[in-house]
Amino acid sequence: MKIKKVEFKNFASYGNRLQVIDFEEDKSNLYLVLGGNGAGKSTLAKVITYMCYGKVEGSTLKDLPNRVNGELYGKIWLESKGNKIEIERGINPGVFNVKINGSEYDVAGKVNLQDFLETEIYEIPYHVFKNVIILSVNDFKSFITMSPYDKKRIIDKIFGFSIINEMAEAVKEKRKGIVEEIRTYEDEIRTLNESIGSVYDKIEQIELLTAEKDASKVKKLKSDLIALNENRKKLNTFTQNTKTKLEELDNESRTKSKEYSSVGNDIRNIQNDLKLFENSTCPTCTAPLTSDFHLDIKKEKEESLITLSEKYTLVKTEYEEAETKLNDLRTKGRTIHVKAGQLETQMENLKSKLIELSEKDESDSSTNLKQLVKDFKIRKTEKSSSKLKSEADDFYLTILENLMGEDGIKNLAVRSILPSFNNHILLMGREMGIPFGIRFNEKFYCTLHHLGTEISAKTLSTGEKKKVDFVIIMALMKMIKVRFPSLNILFLDEIFSSIDSDGVYHIINILHDTIQDIGLNTFVINHTVLPSEYFDKKLEITKDAGFSEFTIETIG
Repeated sequence: MKIKKVEFKNFASYGNRLQVIDFEEDKSNLYLVLGGNGAGKSTLAKVITYMCYGKVEGSTLKDLPNRVNGELYGKIWLESKGNKIEIERGINPGVFNVKINGSEYDVAGKVNLQDFLETEIYEIPYHVFKNVIILSVNDFKSFITMSPYDKKRIIDKIFGFSIINEMAEAVKEKRKGIVEEIRTYEDEIRTLNESIGSVYDKIEQIELLTAEKDASKVKKLKSDLIALNENRKKLNTFTQNTKTKLEELDNESRTKSKEYSSVGNDIRNIQNDLKLFENSTCPTCTAPLTSDFHLDIKKEKEESLITLSEKYTLVKTEYEEAETKLNDLRTKGRTIHVKAGQLETQMENLKSKLIELSEKDESDSSTNLKQLVKDFKIRKTEKSSSKLKSEADDFYLTILENLMGEDGIKNLAVRSILPSFNNHILLMGREMGIPFGIRFNEKFYCTLHHLGTEISAKTLSTGEKKKVDFVIIMALMKMIKVRFPSLNILFLDEIFSSIDSDGVYHIINILHDTIQDIGLNTFVINHTVLPSEYFDKKLEITKDAGFSEFTIETIG
């Protein structure tokens, strides 16, 4: 989605004078945004977001119009999916008009206009757009040392994983309800079974009283039925014990699987480290790796690899044994289930025979009880059918929950992103003159290497950390552009915080080359003075009679 032009008035602190930003065709400019606190520097990104999506994160519509004038108007021109779009919005009075390829879009008999834009026209959903058009150094301070949770939160925002998290949470809540339904059905079926059994007991009593001529046969059938009932109780107890053991073995298997995977990852990491020593020099800084110091490191890692390999073999054996036990118990459980079914069939047959013996002499009470059993069985069938459906829903929701978890779709996406991300960091780090290598793994844990040796982030100076922060921002900029190639606008907030003048010059040059390479009109918002001659354009915001307005000046 490429922004071509935007104009607005009476948005937040801006007054009734029309403000216009016209982006040059097929050209990327580096804008220096100047203005005092509260002047409206950060408002520009909100304006563009509102004009495209009709909303702004953290603000209600009533908060957007200028408080004095009480109104808002704007218009934006953009291109998306080969379409030329004009959008006109206003508050007090309400305005929302859309032209697509020069023709006004007729909403009569069609879906909501905003929904149409976001589903059919736009290339970037709102939940992604609001996060990727603004990058702030405040979000990335100490990125290499911040907690995994904070890193995950940032990456989720940048790459749109937040919507997956929301969907995963929704699935989790849905599954919770399904599991509760299954428990309810199980309780109801158990109650019906108890009721059926109780009625059968009463029927048996009636049958025994009315079947004197077949007393011996009835006695034998009842004895058999009692024996079968005792067997059923024992089988139920055994089934419950088997279920508990199955859960224990399943947990053990999961634990062994994680340990197996973890040791494997440790082995692969050491193997990757040892690959550095296949050459005589460090691939990052070209320093020689033949000193006693480096050879000791290599020896240490080789010894660690041997130890881990032995542990890997042991853990693999334990994991396979746990899996074998689990599979054996599952097979046993299935056998028990079959036996339980056979037992129930036998009991049903015996009960049917008891009923047949007294069929000629059965009383009205017996007839009523038999009808009651039929009613119970119909209800049981209905509940069992509902339970099976809920179990099927739970099965698929479990799969969906796993897919949306940290080890599912997101992990696959991160794995596909990570090589390019690390490569951008490597190249940009070299350009910045950073004397050590920076690399992130799937969990976005950062390792630093210098001369083939891992170093701690705590040993970095403040200046080195700032350089790393900037490199990460640049890498994310490039990844965002790869994901959304038509995006042509970006706001950078406070990226020069605590950077000396030489560093500012160096960073701006790199930034300028980068945005030209990837095609982004980039607005640099800074609360301290920066040399404007380094930029393509200067957007200066002033206040007149309490209202904000800006001028745009081409530099050089």
